[in-house]
Amino acid sequence: MHLKSIRLMGSLMLNFRNGGTLVQRMRAGLPCDELALWDGTRIEHPKGRLGLLEAVQEIWLERIYTNGFYRPANGDVIVDAGANIGLFAISIASRNPRCRVIALEPFPENFKYLQANVARARLNNVSVHEMALGAALGRGQMEAVGTRSLDHVLRVNSNLTSAKSNANGTPVIPLAGIFDLTHTSEVDFLKMDIEGSEHDVFANASSGLVGRFKRIAMEYHDRIVPGTLALVQRVLSPTHELTIRPSQMEGCGILLARRRDL
Repeated sequence: MHLKSIRLMGSLMLNFRNGGTLVQRMRAGLPCDELALWDGTRIEHPKGRLGLLEAVQEIWLERIYTNGFYRPANGDVIVDAGANIGLFAISIASRNPRCRVIALEPFPENFKYLQANVARARLNNVSVHEMALGAALGRGQMEAVGTRSLDHVLRVNSNLTSAKSNANGTPVIPLAGIFDLTHTSEVDFLKMDIEGSEHDVFANASSGLVGRFKRIAMEYHDRIVPGTLALVQRVLSPTHELTIRPSQMEGCGILLARRRDL
């Protein structure tokens, strides 16, 4: 058995009350529907869908968005774009109850679980919103992709001005719209995993706008929208110091951006 798999199994046993069940399902390649924390909190996942164990490993155990890069301080404003079922939001909010987390999740199935999981965790510093980030204010449709809960993508309506388009679909806000949600002039930490939509989000973003984000940690998806990494690097490099961490999957990875004045 691969050493990384052995370490993952040990971490699951150590961190979760139902670690034994998680290990059994991982070894069998079966979906997992629930995490049980040692304090009794349950984090549920869409039944029958894969993706929970991958997300637990990356977000909860390895902390790929924050490890060595960010620690929540009192009063920090954190935006979780592509919150899925709430693993990152719950983890970061639990690390400092005096920070504030705004979680955005556009896929209806995931959002239902996000709401329930945050409520069960009894976190008063997390607010949830069923919406997506995109190029402009409007509405779009979420498209389920594959069998995992992690891979759904946003398809923006072609005619956002029509009454029908405005009445249906998922609300979409641009990057600037984040500040209307947070009621702040700056955001301390933006975590973004939005399955290719990051290209549209940053395509027309000005240096003045992106400079209002102190730190950004995002998963880039060149395999979905070719040229995304190069575009984001071009937009962010004038204001931020960048670190690129390619993943084992070709065409994607993590980009970390720290504002140059920090």
